[in-house]
Amino acid sequence: MDAYAYLNGEFLPLAETRLQVTDLAFLRGYGIFDFLRVVKGHPIFVDDHLDRFEQAAKVMGLQMPESRECLQQLIAELIQLNPHELLGLKMILTGGYSADGFTPAEQPNLLAWASPFSFPDAALGVSLMSYEYHREIPGVKTLSYLPPIQMLPQLKRQATDDYLYYWNGLISESSRSNVFIVKNQTVSTAATGILPGITRKHVLSVCQGIFAVEERAIQLAEVFAADEVFITSSNQRIMPVRQIDQHVLPQPYPGPVTRKLQALFLEREGMQRVAVNR
Repeated sequence: MDAYAYLNGEFLPLAETRLQVTDLAFLRGYGIFDFLRVVKGHPIFVDDHLDRFEQAAKVMGLQMPESRECLQQLIAELIQLNPHELLGLKMILTGGYSADGFTPAEQPNLLAWASPFSFPDAALGVSLMSYEYHREIPGVKTLSYLPPIQMLPQLKRQATDDYLYYWNGLISESSRSNVFIVKNQTVSTAATGILPGITRKHVLSVCQGIFAVEERAIQLAEVFAADEVFITSSNQRIMPVRQIDQHVLPQPYPGPVTRKLQALFLEREGMQRVAVNR
């Protein structure tokens, strides 16, 4: 079955979606995106994702061409056009067709599509490679992913899954996820220099009253001394980290705190689907 997309008010097969080469997304990598999951027809934490998408547009000086209601409607239509039990839905807002190849257009291009999706096996965990880097606009999901893509060959050579960014000795995030450490039953994550992840937000919430939580500056050395490390993202939920560089985390993994948070997060996700259904 062909995947369907949305482009500037029109629904059409994804393979027929076209943007002109003068779009600043091509010329300068200027644009934003967001990604959400759809489980059994229900978009997960959709309001959180739309809040972040709209806020990113403001930060980048992009005019949102559709209202919140229209965004919700186009998401619902894409779900109907792509009837799969598990979908990944991406929305992109570009700088539009630039007259001089540099200045954003008055009318951005809004593109969205949904495609079948599957979660990685959380029992396997992931390995990370520490990498000294910080993103220019960490609070926004921009289209610019040049450094992590450029470094992919090094990841492959080291048989590593992703990066652990740090700067001046402090960790921030991974290339596509937030990072948490667990030490003595306390769950900690970086407070600044990060994308405000939606999964991160709900993990912090479900911790309340169960585990001590800290949002603070975290030294890279603390990660290697942690009892557990995990990453969070919409396309992975909560994924345990088994190794960072040459350091192997204590086994078994997922560790007990990570396992508890995985269960609590799945419960919250299920409750959110029920609430949407009402």
